[in-house]
Amino acid sequence: MKICDETVRAAVDSGLSSVQMDAAQKQAILAQCRPTVAVAPPVRRLRPMKRVLALAAAFALVLCLGGGVLAAAPELQQKLAVLGEETLQMLQPINQVSEDAGIRMEVLAAMSDGQVAAVYIGLQDTTGQGRIGPDAELYTPQVTGTMFTNVETVDYDEATGTAILRLTANASQQLAGKKITVGATSITSGLSFNDPVDLGYTMEEVRSLTGHIPVQYNQQIDSWGATGPAMECYTKLLDEGKIPVLAGWEQPLALPGVDWANVNAAGVVDGQLHIQVNNLGGMGRVNRLSFSLWNAEGERVPCTELELDLGEEHKMGTFQSYNDLVEYVLIPPQGADQSELTVRMETMTYDWLIDGDWATTFRLEKASESLVIPCGKDMNPWTLDEVQVSPISVTAFGTGEMTADSEAADLRVILTDGTEVSSSSASISTGDDTVVCRSIFDQVIDLEKVAKVTLNGEELPLP
Repeated sequence: MKICDETVRAAVDSGLSSVQMDAAQKQAILAQCRPTVAVAPPVRRLRPMKRVLALAAAFALVLCLGGGVLAAAPELQQKLAVLGEETLQMLQPINQVSEDAGIRMEVLAAMSDGQVAAVYIGLQDTTGQGRIGPDAELYTPQVTGTMFTNVETVDYDEATGTAILRLTANASQQLAGKKITVGATSITSGLSFNDPVDLGYTMEEVRSLTGHIPVQYNQQIDSWGATGPAMECYTKLLDEGKIPVLAGWEQPLALPGVDWANVNAAGVVDGQLHIQVNNLGGMGRVNRLSFSLWNAEGERVPCTELELDLGEEHKMGTFQSYNDLVEYVLIPPQGADQSELTVRMETMTYDWLIDGDWATTFRLEKASESLVIPCGKDMNPWTLDEVQVSPISVTAFGTGEMTADSEAADLRVILTDGTEVSSSSASISTGDDTVVCRSIFDQVIDLEKVAKVTLNGEELPLP
């Protein structure tokens, strides 16, 4: 269907045909259809680097409700899509604004199914600097009373430089009917994953240049990550404190094209390449480095890779932080010729990191309706008592204790058109003889369009 002013108006008129509103409600809706702030189109900055936009989700959305209807800003009308009458009536209008550092954050709408909240947010740079792009993100999202949050890009209006985000928050307590505060202290935009840069050294040359570099085993490691073919072996050594880390040099070395981090130490220990990086603050709080080994044929060598967070940890919001020091360890395959393995550096960088204080407080309406499916299924040794499907999530509620040998609860929701509802995040929480397994959908769904729910491939009877 062609999307234009006429078709959007006709679709909205059709969707509202059964909604009864008095004159005051109609005027309130019309008021929301007018732009609340006018901003000059952002100035484009050209950068000579490869750009990959990290859009976690992209789907057209109607923000319509408010006594039934939430009216979207007119500059977004060409991006709207009608989701169906039932879905439209689920969203709660918020329309609260918080502005700082020249960035306007407007909470447009929200909904909750009890312990999960979905909040739609508009971001706009009121200074005209173009700091809000298609991949703008709340780097430090904050929703009171939640265990974790996930932020997705819904839409971007090029003309006004407005990004629409969907923030989903998962809590261990009841959110519906309570006041919550939604905000952030840091916003990022302009994400780039840049091609590997050859640092001009082989692994053997690093060993020769650094010699027998001092190491220490008693360094405090705040957190670590491990990937690659032999990672299980090294995770055990990390748990036991048997992985050495380098002692820092008196004079760090600069990295090509990087002004937010430098090399604090480097060397080869027991055939493993160690590179210790010092994050210098500023953009170093969010930009990231990684290293890799490449063979003489220009192919990336599959290595076991460790990343160790050392030094002082600096919090950036509820869930984000960075450390002064990070040590990267590359463990090449056994028998690899270190004289042929060249070291390359990769960077993930942002154009903008904007610090401020954005926060709005509002009361969520009561929880949306859910499909409740009794189960009583033995999951060895816990029992899955029931499954609940809401417009924004599917959740398995159980009793007992989940163990490593327990059966997984793979829940899938299929709509009447045959499509499976995709999920952006999943969580498992246990305690007090309860088990909760939840997946949060990438979109709001109409429960009347749910055709099938399966558990580990087995179809469950719908109520």
